[in-house]
Formats: sequence, structure tokens, C-alpha cells
Amino acid sequence: MSKFCITAIVVAVGTFAGACRQDPAVAFAQHMKRGDSLTAQDKRSEAILEYRLAVQANPRSGEARSKLADLYLKNKDAQNAFSEYVRAADLLPDSVDAQLKAGELLLLGGQFEDAKGRADKALRVNPASVEAQVLKGNALAGLKDIDGAITEVETAIKTDPSQSIGYSSLGTLQLAKGDPRQAEAAFKKAIYANPASVPARLALANLYLATNRRVEAEITMKEALAREPKNLLANRALAVLYLSSGRVADAENPFKMVAEATPGPEGRLALADYYVSAQRLADAKAVLEPMAQHDALPAAKLRLAYLGMSDDRAGASRLVNEVLAKEPKRVDALVAKAQLQMADGKLADALTTSRSAVSANPASPQAQYLLGTLLAATGHDDEAMAAQKEALRVNPRFAPAATELARLSILAGHFPDAIQAAESAIEAAPRYAKAYLMLARAQMANGNANAAEAPLKRLSAAFPDDSAVQAELGRLLVMKKDEAGARAAFARALAKDPLQVTALEGLTFLDVQQKKTEQAHARVDAAVTAGQKNPAVQLVAARAYVTLNDRDAAERSLKQALAIDPNNLDAYDQLARLYVAEHRLPEATAEFEKRSALRPNDVAAQTAVAILLELQHKQSEAKPRYEKALELDSHAAVAANNLAQMYADGNENLDVALQLAQTAKAGLPKAPEVDDTLGWVYYKKGLSALAIASLKQCAAADPQNASYLYHLGLAYSQNGDKVLARQTLERALKIQPDFAGADEARKVIGSTKS
Repeated sequence: MSKFCITAIVVAVGTFAGACRQDPAVAFAQHMKRGDSLTAQDKRSEAILEYRLAVQANPRSGEARSKLADLYLKNKDAQNAFSEYVRAADLLPDSVDAQLKAGELLLLGGQFEDAKGRADKALRVNPASVEAQVLKGNALAGLKDIDGAITEVETAIKTDPSQSIGYSSLGTLQLAKGDPRQAEAAFKKAIYANPASVPARLALANLYLATNRRVEAEITMKEALAREPKNLLANRALAVLYLSSGRVADAENPFKMVAEATPGPEGRLALADYYVSAQRLADAKAVLEPMAQHDALPAAKLRLAYLGMSDDRAGASRLVNEVLAKEPKRVDALVAKAQLQMADGKLADALTTSRSAVSANPASPQAQYLLGTLLAATGHDDEAMAAQKEALRVNPRFAPAATELARLSILAGHFPDAIQAAESAIEAAPRYAKAYLMLARAQMANGNANAAEAPLKRLSAAFPDDSAVQAELGRLLVMKKDEAGARAAFARALAKDPLQVTALEGLTFLDVQQKKTEQAHARVDAAVTAGQKNPAVQLVAARAYVTLNDRDAAERSLKQALAIDPNNLDAYDQLARLYVAEHRLPEATAEFEKRSALRPNDVAAQTAVAILLELQHKQSEAKPRYEKALELDSHAAVAANNLAQMYADGNENLDVALQLAQTAKAGLPKAPEVDDTLGWVYYKKGLSALAIASLKQCAAADPQNASYLYHLGLAYSQNGDKVLARQTLERALKIQPDFAGADEARKVIGSTKS
């Protein structure tokens, strides 16, 4: 060790020893003095440190603990404030103020019996303490003794009729007892006793809100703000009143005042949230961007990231990753990251991230909800429902989870469950439009058009310009045989959104029914032109064109859908059916070959050529096309599925086939064709239990598909279940006696009888 290091250590040890020898009383006095000075300068963190050192020097100083608790409370550290206030009250049994502060926090924490005990101690010191009597009354109310609470507060009022706190508490208790008239009188007396009391006016305003007297509530809140323009509670209350009344623009000034008057970032965050709810995204960004420059404000970064999810995902990802670099297990950041991954189509990554969010905090309803959403998107509907139920167990009033559970229940055919879930979402969030929409869909799916009418009428009244609402109303009126009403509803939907696919399909259906083919054709043509980048519109148009016997237009729409979404299995299926119906396979192949030559990196073109070659039984030519598509995009689900099927049929590369089938499943989680391929590969690898699980899914999705039943029957046979094998294969032959594999099916049936 060098001489310099030895000297430094000697000096340090000497200093420490000198500190240890300092008189504790002197140290206590010095720390208290410094703490008081720093508090006066509003340097809270430094003052807290000094008071903590004072407490270390003299653990039995109630004064030090009380001052430390005050600062903890100002810093919104309720847990430490509570602990120090209780210790201060124990050390200062004759201090009414100490007992009251401890009692108030005990009251907030729901420890009503202990709060009552603190009030009794304060009253023993000063029987005339109005604050102690009110505290005792509130504690008794928490213990469900409303009458006793009222008696205690009335005693406080008699002790000092000039104090408004007694009247305010009495009003609150009368309201809890169900007597709004007496409550109003008490609140007004509180205001009369102290005209400058903002809490009394806010209590009266809350009563007016509870009794649906919004005009009087607004007047009373404004009276409170006339006395204290920067009062946080009053500004927040007025902002909430405006928002709940649909007066979004009027809420801006109260939110600005909250942002200005709140010491920390919470007020500015609330203002940004207001701007987002008002669709004023530029204003929200202007508030958040300066805040996001500080690493100590991750909430601002995450809000800014959400704003960038639609138009700047790279920037949003950067912000989220900055937060996660410092807090890897921060749940809201993990949720945001998963949402970004989902928006980028990386469902497997998003699912992994959402599981990490749930692992970090299983009690987060947002994390559970997102996990359920992703599980549903990847075809795991049972697990998705379980996740949404867990979100609701954590927070029974989390309306998005209840609404998603309703949607999943509709898909599963559990219509009564869907109705119940949607109704619970509405109960939790009466203004949540999506819940009403889901309730209407559930009722219609359940065949109850009359029950669907009420939620749709409410939505239609509240959102007359919402195209999705008008489209659902149109569907309802079709069910009720009101074609004129349905047509009007569909037309309103399309007037607001010409690409609303439900309305487009519904109105086209009515036109075809009423022989208005020219009108239908013109409408679909317009939608196709406007929806060049919308695959859903192109698919609806293709179906309409086939119905209108315009196969050329149907072909164009299907090609456009594939150009937008190369993994759109429905588009491939419709296009293949169209070509097969027209016996144009060589011509179609040549056309896609030209497209492939012009755009060699076009996954859709490569895949379409491969499918057409397969339909012409040219497997050896189709295989390299699928392989080329997968070279261009390793996640190309359709190519992966079909190549896996070819490998399985030929009993070759089964390990590769399994990987391909799993890739297809990740990209097309709900496609029965993919479940069939995956199950078939499992069967070929001798994994009969896994094969049965996948094949049962596709057979359930399409019970009239003989090929699915054939594969399932073989899997049952491989698993040693002769009865189910025979029954399943017999069903396949009954549906289609000459399907590919029919001879093998008959052989297996024969073997099950021996």
C-alpha cells in the first residue's frame, strides 16, 4: 500500500472517531437547526436527512419525528409519514396536535379503531378540541356507527359553533346516512360559519353532484375558486365536472391551474392527459417533451411514447427502452413495449414481454388485460379468457377486460356469458361505448334482437356520427326485417366512413336482394378506389363482386388485398377458389410469374405461384417457390404452412416441417388450415397426443371437412383409441366418400374392428 493511501485512511479514521465522540445532545441540536433552516428553504430531501440524523441522535424526540413526518407527507411518502406521526404521538402523549395528525393518517388507512383511540387521547388532554371530536366522529363512521358519529360531531358544533369543520363533517355524515336535505343544511351552515372555507364549499358542491344538481355544483365550485383561484381540489373538481358533462373545452383552464399550482410533475401530467382526451395531441406533446428530458420523470416519457405509437414507433420505442434501461421491471413500460411490438406485428415478442409485465406485477389489471389480448391474437382463446378473468379478479371494475371477455365469449358461442360480461363492463364504466357495442353484438348473436335494441339506441343517441354504431344498428334492423331502416343506418355509417366494411357489406347485401345490382356495383367500385390500402375493404369488395358476377373485379380486389397483406389466408383462399371455378390455373400462374419477375422480393407473388402450381399437382415446382418466399420473409405464414404440409405428406424433413408449422401458427393463430398442418406434422413424428390437440381444433372449426377428420382419425388410431378412430373416419367418408386418403381410411376402419 502506498504512503498516500495510508495517510488518507488515518485521516478518515480520525475524523470518524471524532464524530463518534461528539455529544449526542450537541449533534441533535445541530441537526435540528440545519433541518429547520433547510425546511424554510423548501429543500425537503436535505431537510429529511437532517431530521433523520437528529432522530438517530435522540430516538425519543417527538418533535424531531413530527417534523420528519411533516416533510414525508409533503413529499407524498405516506408510509413513512404514518410511521413517524404514530411514533411522535406515542412520545408526545400530551400533544393534541400529535395525536390528531396520527389519528388522521390512521383514519385514511382504514384503521378506525386506532384513529378513535388517538381522538380519545387528544380529548383527555383537551376535552374542548373540536378537531378531536370531529376525528372521533369520523372514526365512528368508519366503524359503521353513523348515529354515534353524528352525536360526536354535534357535540363538536356545540363546543364551538363558529368552526365550519364541525358542520362540514356533520353534512358528510348526514349524506352517508341518506339524508341529503339535512346534509345540505349542514354544509351551508359550515359556509356561513366560515365564508372563506373552500373545503366547505367543495363538500356542498359534491352533494349537488351526488344529487344530480350540476348547475348548482358548478356555481359552488366557482365560488370556492373566487376565494382561492389556485386551490388544487377545487380546480380538479371543476375539471372533472366539465369532463363528465361533455364540456371538454371548458376543462382546460382548471387543468392549467392544477399544472401551475402543483409543485411536482403530477399537475403537468394531468394537463397532458387532458389534452390527449381532447384529441389535442400537439398540445399534449408540448407539455410532455420538456418533462421527458429528465430521467427522473419516466411517466412523461411513457406518455410521450404512447403518443408516438401511431406515427413514430421508432421514437416511441427509444423512449420506452430508456425507461426500461433504468427500471427493467417497470410494469407500465413493459406494457408499452409489448404494445409497440404488437403494432409492429411481432406477436411472439409482444407475448413474451406481456408475460414479463405480469410476472413483474401479477396484480396489474393492465398487464393481465394485454396478456389476454395477445393470447387471443395468437389463437389461445382459453388462456386469453383466463387472463381477462384474472384482470377482473384484481380489479372487478376494469371495463376493458370485461368487454374483451364478452368478445371472446361471443367467439366461443357462450352468448349468455358474453351478455353478462358486457353488462358488468357497463356497470363499471357507464360511458364506455365499446361495452354497449359488445352487449348489442352478444344479444344479436344470442338471437335476441329486441334486447340488442336498447344499448344500440343509447349508443346511437350518444354517438350519432359513429360509423361502427350505425353499422351495428343496420345489422340489428336486418334481423328485425326492417330493410328500409337498415338501409338508412348503413347509409349513415358509410356517409361518415366510406370504408366501414360492415355497412358496405350490409348495404350491398340489401341491394342484391332488391335487384339493385348497378347501385351495388357503383358503391363497391367507390369503396375499392378509396380503400386501396385496406385489405378488409378489398376482401368485402371481392365477395360482393363474385355475388354480382364480376369475377375480373373480384380478382383485382383479391390481388390488391394480397399486395397489402401477404399473409392474408382468406385472400389466397378466395383467389384460388376464383381461379379453380374459372379453370384458369395455367393463365393465373403465368400472370403471377410475370408479377414475380417484375417484383422478385414480392412474398405474395411467390406464394401465389406456389399455390397455383400445387393446384396443378406440380409439387416439385411449387416447393422452391415456397422456399423462396420464406427466404424473403422467414415469418411468411402461408408459405410456411404449405411447405410444412408438403414435407409432412412426403415424410421428409419432419423437424423442419415442425418448425415451419409453428411459424405458421404464430402468424395465423386462428386458421384451421394451420392447425391441420401442425397436427399432421405431429402425427408424422409419432406425437399422437399433440396431433390430436391440434387436429381437434381444426375439425371443430370446420366439421364438414373430410380431410381434417381423416387426419384426426389417423391420430386417434396412432394413439390406440380404436373407437374414436373408427367413428371419426366413418364421419369423414360419409361427408366425402372419395377424398384423398379415403382408401387408407377404410383400411384403418377395418383394422379397428379386428
